[in-house]
Amino acid sequence: MKCCKTQVERLMGIHEWLQQNGYPNNASIAERFEVSRKTAQRDVEFLRDRMSAPIEYSALYRGYFYENPNFMLPSISMSEGELTALLIGSRMLREFQGTPVAKKLTAVFNKLSEQLPDSISIKPEELFGRFTFHSPPAMPVKPKIWETVVRGLLQQRLLSIKYGVYDKKPFRIKPLHLTNLQGDWYLIVQYEKYDNFRQIALSRIKEATLLQRHFEYPADFDSDDFLAATFSRFAGEDKPFRVKLVFDKETAQEIEEREWHPNQELRFLKDGRLELTFEAKGMIEVMRWILAWGSHCTVKAPAGLRRMVREQVLAMHGQLA
Repeated sequence: MKCCKTQVERLMGIHEWLQQNGYPNNASIAERFEVSRKTAQRDVEFLRDRMSAPIEYSALYRGYFYENPNFMLPSISMSEGELTALLIGSRMLREFQGTPVAKKLTAVFNKLSEQLPDSISIKPEELFGRFTFHSPPAMPVKPKIWETVVRGLLQQRLLSIKYGVYDKKPFRIKPLHLTNLQGDWYLIVQYEKYDNFRQIALSRIKEATLLQRHFEYPADFDSDDFLAATFSRFAGEDKPFRVKLVFDKETAQEIEEREWHPNQELRFLKDGRLELTFEAKGMIEVMRWILAWGSHCTVKAPAGLRRMVREQVLAMHGQLA
């Protein structure tokens, strides 16, 4: 029966051996842990090269020793529940957020999984095979754009960007807040020489240059307030409007089962229909969502939204005629 089955247990065993001045060598390590000498050598090299262990070889004792006897290995303590939550989170991020962070986080978890002891009963590769996450098509973000924007955000430095297909000249912006809305990344910014705050799509930034100039974070900007009445992918400084919708009995249960907006209110009518009300920004986003429900949804308010939905329905009817 093998003394230790995993690499992490062998590494811990070799580390303790070195701390006790036992002068292990490749042959004795291979014998104790019932592995090949090549595996023993790789373990020693891993400790020295990857974990910065101060391992030296003594010709007198024909074995390895610690040049610094006080060296300690870094350790990670994690319960199975914590590990599961982190692995699922990393899987979600990799699936639909479309940024360089996803790849880097996956690489981190791959390294972590290689060092897990057998006492963790859930293997990461098995866990990944049992959970899947599907999301709407996301707009990809170029790695260079992502890294430049994040540096500007964290260092409070101005960015020079070219945005969209129509902007020919660059604009200077203050990057204030990065948010993910319905799987897509948006940057809340303040354009240079302007006081208001705007939402731009990270995927639509064609070029981004980090400038040396730092900026003061606006005292009147609050990301929670800015995003408070967000609906779908739209956030902004627009004044929120009160939406009142009525869904027929066929879709009432599906509407009741989900949270469509943080401040939503639900009320069943006597005939079994369901009334949904909430405050939102971005009338176009709300209109597109309503159209997806077809005849199952009736718009009660506001009047401007009713008019927009009616115009779209008539335009679609004209295309089918």
